[in-house]
Amino acid sequence: MRVSRRFTILAITAMIFLSLIICIYAVAAHTTVNVILQEQERSYGVICDAGSTGTRLFVYNWVSTSDSELIQIEPVIYDNKPVMKKISPGLSTFGTKPDEAAEYLRPLMELAELHIPEDKRPYTPVFIFATAGMRLIPDEQKEAVLTNLRTELPKITSMQVLKEHIRIIEGKWEGIYSWIAVNYALGKFNRTFTPDFPGTSPGQQRSKTVGMIDMGGASAQIAFELPDNDDFNSINVENINLGCREDDSLFRYKLFVTTFLGYGVNEGIRKYEKTLMAKLKDLNGTVIQDDCMPLNLHKTVTMENGEKFVRRGTGNWDTCAAEVKKLLNPETSSEVCKAEAAKCYFGAVPAPNIPLSNVEMYGFSEYWYSTHDVLGLGGQYNAENIAKKSEQYCGQRWSTIQAASKKNLYPRADEERLKTQCFKSAWITSVLHDGFSVDKTHNKFQSVSTIAGQEVQWALGAMIYHMRFFPLRDSTRNLIVKETHSASESLWAPLFFLSAVFCLFVLVCAKEHSLLCFDDKRRGPFGITRSQYSYKILKDNTTFYKDIA
Repeated sequence: MRVSRRFTILAITAMIFLSLIICIYAVAAHTTVNVILQEQERSYGVICDAGSTGTRLFVYNWVSTSDSELIQIEPVIYDNKPVMKKISPGLSTFGTKPDEAAEYLRPLMELAELHIPEDKRPYTPVFIFATAGMRLIPDEQKEAVLTNLRTELPKITSMQVLKEHIRIIEGKWEGIYSWIAVNYALGKFNRTFTPDFPGTSPGQQRSKTVGMIDMGGASAQIAFELPDNDDFNSINVENINLGCREDDSLFRYKLFVTTFLGYGVNEGIRKYEKTLMAKLKDLNGTVIQDDCMPLNLHKTVTMENGEKFVRRGTGNWDTCAAEVKKLLNPETSSEVCKAEAAKCYFGAVPAPNIPLSNVEMYGFSEYWYSTHDVLGLGGQYNAENIAKKSEQYCGQRWSTIQAASKKNLYPRADEERLKTQCFKSAWITSVLHDGFSVDKTHNKFQSVSTIAGQEVQWALGAMIYHMRFFPLRDSTRNLIVKETHSASESLWAPLFFLSAVFCLFVLVCAKEHSLLCFDDKRRGPFGITRSQYSYKILKDNTTFYKDIA
């Protein structure tokens, strides 16, 4: 029995050793693939959002492992925060001094290079996208600024600067980029085997996307997906493809997207003050009672023509909301919108026959600030609660609000926010309900600042869209990565087969104690030892071969 026990211990040791070899192989194979992906496949991109008040830098990186999937773009992280920097003033201020435009962006380029490996910089694209501020300056100034950037920026940075990557974008594309960023952050572009969006086929494996409304200072953008079978036709319908192959419909989307210039909150205030000025002229006065400011707050307004008047707050939010609603009536309306059955946003822009109350919608920028910073009601939208909280806040004396602010009861709001909160809360709710016809009670609207812990910027959507063809550049390398996966996976079958055979052999030996397992006690009845048994086999074989001969 001594030999049998020794054999059992040996067998168990061998099994453990074999298991360790398999585990080590698995880890090594997985690590090898990860190294290939991380070191050889990682790429970088830089984008600058050149807005009216400043320019913000964003640095992204991604890994491309398949030309049938979207590239996985993420912000570059440093010190647990995304790499981002804003400089002021806005790019548009260089319209009168275009020769300084490229130098203005130098700090952003230098920061980006600090977070991009040196060998990757020549292959890192730089995008400079200017928005509303640059759209408002004279054409000759626009061209002078863009020319300076296209000529001088390559001298400042070793990153890839292409002429076509420096331009002024339309407001509509801000909406498209924001829509892409929101749905990407929510994972709506991931493949699914249960399509739940009408008008798509099972082969498309498409998830239902969400819509978005971005309320800025000067304008508001809206974007949401239309079913493929929707026959609504408009200049505001855009077909976009996020995939790298034009013949693949999996990532092709049909969007209704448009921008409403003049419907941002700051432009709303200007419109409102113009109506107040008009009322004062009829009254021949210089001070007007204002329901859209806290009680006893005074504000001196200077109009574009130099005329001045004083707004004196009365804090009546309900009346304020009614007055704001009147501002949304269009000055002109299209023939289509004049038809009684036609559906139009703000009574002027033809819209598809899709109730936005039934669409999952996300509100950004002022929709978050104006519901969260003072009222504390950011998130799932509740019109009744917002109206109640707004009425309570605006009904306070301004001195009471100031005292509360000094006690840090409004930690997220500065003085300007506190002064304009009454109007802004009335404006954003009126735009949502009266402009976009979202029901006050039954809706799927929510205001957000971050998704999955990250601030969502249209810059992310722009990077995803403009780098969509990137996987085609590395299709050969991607194939090598896939083959590495396949090769490592193909070796698992024989390894497990050999392990199973070995374990079966040990079990048979342990149960039967057969002669083949060299159990001396089982050979005892035959009167032979291990060496005699071996000799007997050899002798028997020799006799066998003689008989054949």
